[in-house]
Amino acid sequence: MISPEFDVLLEWLSHSSKVSELLAQISKDLDQRGFEHDRSKLQDIEFEAFVKTRPKFKKANYGSKEYKECCEQIKPALEHHYKHNRHHTVYHKDGFAGMNLIDILEMLADWKAANERSPDLSFKDAISICFEKYKVPENMQKHIMATLEYLGWLKEE
Repeated sequence: MISPEFDVLLEWLSHSSKVSELLAQISKDLDQRGFEHDRSKLQDIEFEAFVKTRPKFKKANYGSKEYKECCEQIKPALEHHYKHNRHHTVYHKDGFAGMNLIDILEMLADWKAANERSPDLSFKDAISICFEKYKVPENMQKHIMATLEYLGWLKEE
């Protein structure tokens, strides 16, 4: 007969191992996404457009008039990019609401990395623009901000 203590220990070990296995699955997916991130930018339609507008994009803060002009100038390339990268809200028929949590995590990493190219816009300010642009529900904004805070991504450098 198994003692209650041993039974609890076995159950905990089994549960802990299963959680570890499931988290490893998530981690593997995120690693793969990191490896494949924005590979479509290497295709001619995107690459040529981004090369052409690079000097202007370097000077433009996200959401600014200059930024929007650059986007308009390479609209076909951006449409191609969004069509082939599920971490963008417009990839999904339902926009942000159609994204899964893994898509959202990749999107946040994308936003953070992209904002580091911004001449003088803080990531916290850029996030506010993104929330409005992509119609992120208020309750989800709270989860996202808590996650960004937890990761230390909102600290000013």
